[in-house]
Amino acid sequence: MVSATSFDSSSPSVSPSSDKRLWSNVRNRVDVLLEENSKNHKPVTNTIAIESERSKRFKNDSMLLLKGFDSVSHTLSLLSSNLDNALQGVRELAKPPSYSEILHSNLKADQIQRQQKEEDEEEEESKGKKRKHESDVEQTEDSSNEEEKRPKERKIMKKAKNIAISMAAKANSLARELKTIKSDLSFIQERCGLLEEENKRLRDGFVKGVRPEEDDLVRLQLEVLLAEKARLANENANLVRENQCLHQMVEYHQITSQDLSPSYEQVVQGFCLDFSSPLPQYDDEEEEHETRARDVSKALNESFEKAEEEQY
Repeated sequence: MVSATSFDSSSPSVSPSSDKRLWSNVRNRVDVLLEENSKNHKPVTNTIAIESERSKRFKNDSMLLLKGFDSVSHTLSLLSSNLDNALQGVRELAKPPSYSEILHSNLKADQIQRQQKEEDEEEEESKGKKRKHESDVEQTEDSSNEEEKRPKERKIMKKAKNIAISMAAKANSLARELKTIKSDLSFIQERCGLLEEENKRLRDGFVKGVRPEEDDLVRLQLEVLLAEKARLANENANLVRENQCLHQMVEYHQITSQDLSPSYEQVVQGFCLDFSSPLPQYDDEEEEHETRARDVSKALNESFEKAEEEQY
């Protein structure tokens, strides 16, 4: 009991899970020692000296175990504190600098530059005063030098202001880029979550013996593909019909052009005042051309009527 109280007082504050593990290890060790003691137990004929030695050894072993557990608990507490500090540092580093912090740092830099310039100016003024006391000639030279340095200092101040403005603009652009990157990351994370859910659902379906064709997504995709196939088939049929109609119209145009060619030649010959004997006329050929033209016109009318009926 004394050793246990000393252990509780010396050990630092640890999480409950670590305490449970520690005491479970202690109990296991004590059980092992008791089992070894029971196995190696001899008859009552052993002397009191041997029992006292065993008890001393047992006490020494228990004290060593307790000391070891104390050291282990102490190291675990140190590790936990170090890990907490490291996590806090990582979180602070991971946080992007805010616009106010950047402006604050720029203002500090400007203040430091101004202080340095003021100190330089004070040193120069003190030197100028010393030189004034020495001679009037040096005073004139100092005044001329100061007049020459003032525009230079003004230029330096303007440059510093321009640099601060550019830094602020860069900070704004970086903040915008960070916002865009965060939005992209959130979208990617959402997409990954959806893909993981779909993957899990598909794995569960395969394990349970469900076919992939029975999945809702596959079924929807198949329905879309079948609808697209039907639409393309209808378009193909319409195009075939239009092609047939165009072929029939071309044939009709050719037949009519063949019918008009001899009359056109006769008109041209009439204008040329050809007094040659008239050409023979072929009544049979003209009748055949007329019948063909009529058949083609009937076929065209029938095809157009069918197309209109199908559309309506």
